[in-house]
Amino acid sequence: MIDEKTLTQFGIQLDDEFPHPFSEDHHDWNESYFFDWYDAGGQNAGHCRIGWHPLQQRVLFWLYLFNGDEWLAIEEYRLPFSELRLNQDKQVFSYQGWGLQFNYRPGDLLQSGVLAVSGFARVLSGARQGLVLPVNVDLAFTALGAAHSRGAGTVENHSAKGFDTNRYEQPIAAKLNLGIADQTHTLDVRGERDHSWGPRPWDMEWQFFVVNTPSFSLQSTVVNIPEWPAITMGYYQAKGGEMEHLDAVAFDLSFVPESPCRAVSGHFDLACSSGRVISGRIETISGMEIDISHTFSPPKRSEYRRSLVRCHIDGEETAIGWFECNRNAE
Repeated sequence: MIDEKTLTQFGIQLDDEFPHPFSEDHHDWNESYFFDWYDAGGQNAGHCRIGWHPLQQRVLFWLYLFNGDEWLAIEEYRLPFSELRLNQDKQVFSYQGWGLQFNYRPGDLLQSGVLAVSGFARVLSGARQGLVLPVNVDLAFTALGAAHSRGAGTVENHSAKGFDTNRYEQPIAAKLNLGIADQTHTLDVRGERDHSWGPRPWDMEWQFFVVNTPSFSLQSTVVNIPEWPAITMGYYQAKGGEMEHLDAVAFDLSFVPESPCRAVSGHFDLACSSGRVISGRIETISGMEIDISHTFSPPKRSEYRRSLVRCHIDGEETAIGWFECNRNAE
């Protein structure tokens, strides 16, 4: 168990585990939770995001699974907000309808919880491409560090007068029970979870990188918003050490627009508040593209990719991580 003082050292409180009041002045208000994970060999991985736009009266849900040979996906962008249950039956959120069920039940606040999903996923690649298969996910996680935050943002279109707006990231270890068609697996995985709330325009570019190993965890982000200087943030935590802010994040990457499965490679340099510098390179194991065209007005395509990556970090054993990038497709 992590003591409460450590868990909340960056200003996030235990009650921030739960949904927040929203401003009716912001059509793009969004509250979201995501969970991602991978096994030590990079043969199994997953990413699940649940987000709701209360003024748009819709819920966005996506689940992506990688089993070493195939990608499978459930993508729902217009589930009825009226059918989403918040803070009921000891669950943070739950939904059930038309062959899809998902819920998140916290344990000790900011310490543990269980994400459960069942539905029908399209096979995106591999020998069974095109099939629709039943899938079940049960992710029981334990936090490995504090709920990291840089505090409420000061960017005008990411804040709301009179309302709390914030986000946090947290490294996790989990026991994953996974079912795909008639095959079931129980896996030990590591990864990251995120909770964000506030006005959230999607018309920006970002790069997000996360690694979680038995010896350290890190998360780093660069956000480019039109007419604003680049925003960099993240954390680093060595096993048994304090979680510290990243003061600088620099990526030198090559992108392959025509290949979501081999989308990115290159180098990174991360500078911690302690003066520690973490440098290395990433290469894509596999990846997929996420459609967020519906979030723009008018709708447009962006190059939004999530890549499972192999990380070669100076002084460390080879590790597995996630790299997410949204770029202007034009």
